[in-house]
Amino acid sequence: MNLKWIRSAAIGLVLSTLFMVRCEADAQSKADESSVRNVPRAFAAAWAKHDGTQLSKIMSEDVDFVNVSGEWLRGRSDFALFHSRLLSGRFKDSTVTPLTTSVRFLRPDLAVLHWSWRIDGDKNLDLTSRKTRFGLFTMIVEKKDGTWLVTAAQNTNHVPPPNPDPEMEGIKLGILFPTEQ
Repeated sequence: MNLKWIRSAAIGLVLSTLFMVRCEADAQSKADESSVRNVPRAFAAAWAKHDGTQLSKIMSEDVDFVNVSGEWLRGRSDFALFHSRLLSGRFKDSTVTPLTTSVRFLRPDLAVLHWSWRIDGDKNLDLTSRKTRFGLFTMIVEKKDGTWLVTAAQNTNHVPPPNPDPEMEGIKLGILFPTEQ
């Protein structure tokens, strides 16, 4: 046999094996994707119980959470305390409904989760009723000990842009709100 041919075949085999191993490492299981996509439903279910402690169970111990008011909560215990107060107070009759979910895996154990929401039944600080609001969550979700937990989150109220919005011309939004469809 030709030594050049053997060397080329060996190099090809090594490269194809490395490629296959790399593809397997990047591949996501359907179970992982399903678990990440379930985070908004789990959030809404815990919210419906108006239980901040239950809601905090989907957060990591060291979660960084920025609410719609721009207040930065650090850690599961502060997250639970804030949401226990909120959900037993002016948000005690509120419901959160997930609308659209988008997942992008950064690594097999780390994903960016965007999901839009609708909230009904919440009140302002003066306890007057609010109109239905829409918003967008951006969450970093990490698999820790086999469980997907939120490690960082930014919650944003949706403020409908002017129509037309000249800065958005030619740009396709990742998630549309009911008012934009």
